[in-house]
Amino acid sequence: MPCFTAMRAEIALMSGSAFAVTHHAFSSGAGRTSDGNGSHASTLKSPSYTKSISWQHYLRLIPYNWTITLEVNYTFYEISGINYSHGKYIMYKSLFTIIILLYSASSYAKSESPPASTITFIAQIDHVELNKTALSHDMKLVLADRFYFKTSNPCETNSISARPESMDITDKAYADKLKKLETPFLDDRYFFMTINQCDGNGTPMLTDIKVCTTELCGAEYTKKMSTVWLDETLKPTAKRLAIYFIQSPLPYDEEKKQWKVTGWYISSTDNQSSTKQIAFEGYTDTDNLSDSKFISSFKSWFESGKIKNIANYNPKGERDGKYESYYNSNGNVYESLSFSNGLINGEFITYYENGAIESKRHFNNDKIKDGECPHFYEDGKIKQQHSYLNSKLDGPAYEYYPDGKLMQENFYQQSVLIGNDTSYYQSGKISSIHNRNSRGQYDGANERYSEEGKLLSKSVYKDGKQISVQTWYENGQKEEEKHFDEQGQLNGLVKQWYKNGNLAKSQNYKHDILDGNSEEWYENGIPESLYPYKNGKTDGIAKSWNKYGKLTYSIEYKNGVENGAYRNWSKNTGKLTKETLYVNGIRQGVEKEFNDRTGKLLTSTQYVNNKRHGTEETYDQNGIKYITCYQNDQKLSSLDNPTQIKDNATTGDSSAQFALGKYEFICANIDEGIKWLTKSAEQKNTDAIYFLATAYKGNGIPANNEKYLAYLQQAATLGSSNAQAEIGYLYLIGKELPQNLPDAGVWFKKAAAQGNFAAHFYLGRMYQNGDGVERNMEKARFHLSNAAEGGIEPALKALNELEHQTK
Repeated sequence: MPCFTAMRAEIALMSGSAFAVTHHAFSSGAGRTSDGNGSHASTLKSPSYTKSISWQHYLRLIPYNWTITLEVNYTFYEISGINYSHGKYIMYKSLFTIIILLYSASSYAKSESPPASTITFIAQIDHVELNKTALSHDMKLVLADRFYFKTSNPCETNSISARPESMDITDKAYADKLKKLETPFLDDRYFFMTINQCDGNGTPMLTDIKVCTTELCGAEYTKKMSTVWLDETLKPTAKRLAIYFIQSPLPYDEEKKQWKVTGWYISSTDNQSSTKQIAFEGYTDTDNLSDSKFISSFKSWFESGKIKNIANYNPKGERDGKYESYYNSNGNVYESLSFSNGLINGEFITYYENGAIESKRHFNNDKIKDGECPHFYEDGKIKQQHSYLNSKLDGPAYEYYPDGKLMQENFYQQSVLIGNDTSYYQSGKISSIHNRNSRGQYDGANERYSEEGKLLSKSVYKDGKQISVQTWYENGQKEEEKHFDEQGQLNGLVKQWYKNGNLAKSQNYKHDILDGNSEEWYENGIPESLYPYKNGKTDGIAKSWNKYGKLTYSIEYKNGVENGAYRNWSKNTGKLTKETLYVNGIRQGVEKEFNDRTGKLLTSTQYVNNKRHGTEETYDQNGIKYITCYQNDQKLSSLDNPTQIKDNATTGDSSAQFALGKYEFICANIDEGIKWLTKSAEQKNTDAIYFLATAYKGNGIPANNEKYLAYLQQAATLGSSNAQAEIGYLYLIGKELPQNLPDAGVWFKKAAAQGNFAAHFYLGRMYQNGDGVERNMEKARFHLSNAAEGGIEPALKALNELEHQTK
């Protein structure tokens, strides 16, 4: 590993100058805009700030020729029980810089500050809405922020506005003031506030806001101890994700004239109570956590209680002086180095756990000095050897096995690998060879060998672009071969082989697009599949075989979609099991399925536009077993033993005539259906007669009222309960037949006697209301209960009414 990159990640993590406890208390969004076209991707929210403000509220006021880039990666943390979202911001202009610019660029009218006022109050802030509108004391529209409170205010309003002019400060000072309020705001602190007026002209405006102190507000309004949860980088986070915590307010060290920052580990118990094991200890020059940075001495400890590292910071928050980190296992030094104004200067030593030196490096202002940079094993033997020139790796570099044998050799030119790069097995035989040009690109043949010296792979490059690759099994048989064009795309034949030397796969590419036959074989050499391609799409007849060489399916493609016959054969018997016709990827025509043992037809289904439409025939050993008709993939009707049914119907069987007529009628063969239904009706088949009555009512054929009533009367007279109930209903409502309630009751009684639930319902209602029959609640209850048991839902409601009537 090169010396400069071997530095422990913790150094980079801890070497930042700012104490990384920052809060963003005021809502903002995330977006990217250019030339005034704003967009937003997400928002930051917290229970103490429920209104989310998109970046469009800001960006609409920025001159259109500005560009602002903002990226947000979110973590979530809790402060004093408040869930709060915190984003890591990477942007060209910070949030509060944007606020300052927005106030400067605002097109709203600025008014003169109103006269000073002495209206004061103490309150907690609930949330703040930025960039809203308000009225100045001279009734002009101005840009202002709205402060909402958890407690009451003298004006008894939902909010009180604020802006730089109301506080008589500059835009920058106002933005700085808001930023400093973030931490106490999140901490639910009380604030001492001054407003200009409540009943005068314009919107009430805050003229000042301060964090409560004992002297200013009294002891009951001063801040109590609160907890800030931190992640491994000392950034605020949610309690469930925290590793450390600190408690604020920070104690003040009178001797050092600094605030002491003490971090503690969080235990792994469910309630995450403190183990009271100290994690780190340092000092800062302010008690405002959003502005704080480490200064003076700093120490951190492992959770075991052993020292982890010792550092020092200058007044600017930069690393300065000696830094040491330690192993947790035995307390020995892991790294030792020195900083000057945040930059590494002097000797940088890394140690093994046993105290042996792993490497020594020398730095000047964060840059490694020129010269050799050896690394050692724990026993002191050389591990790596390389040199630096102009703080970059330059010249030959070597890496060795613990026994001193060469593991790898390569050559650097200003940190760029060039020339030959050779790796060795511990036996001394070559493991791999790579060749690079002066720009560090692969150029020439790269080869990899087995420990026995057999070639395993060979890749050929030209100026960093791969031309070909070949691989071999350890038995010497070729495994794969590929070729590429100048853009690095697959071009030509790509082949793969089994260990026994038989071809496994062959595909032809034209500039990364399949073109030609794509074939696969079983290990025994028998073809497995064949797919023809044209310009990357399947085109032609695709086939597949089982391992015994029997065809299992074939399908014709055109321009990537099925177009033609699809056939499937049994993998076990080789017999045809399915045959389908496709047109432009859609099933059209007859689909047939066959028995995989006998080869006999099982089903024959008609498809139109990929949907079953027409007759489906199902067969057994004796011929057609049953037929089913479909319309737009919906089953309409089916008929068992259709051949026998037709034979019986022809010889005068009225039941067969009805079954055949019903099937033909429902399946849209109306004339044929009416013919057989009429023959059955002539033999007084009540089912056929009632079916004809229903048909002539206008179901499937034009309505014929005369035939409808004639067939209905005939079916009812012959004992059809449905016909009897229907005639009763016609008499009840006076439709098609003159209203006659007594006759309605007679027919309903006949139908109900046969268990017709609809008749029970209407008869029950007639007894309930005394319509055409003598009112009788017991009979009403009897018939309605039968109807309800039969699933007639209105009967339940009628029974409830009946209960109220009989109370």
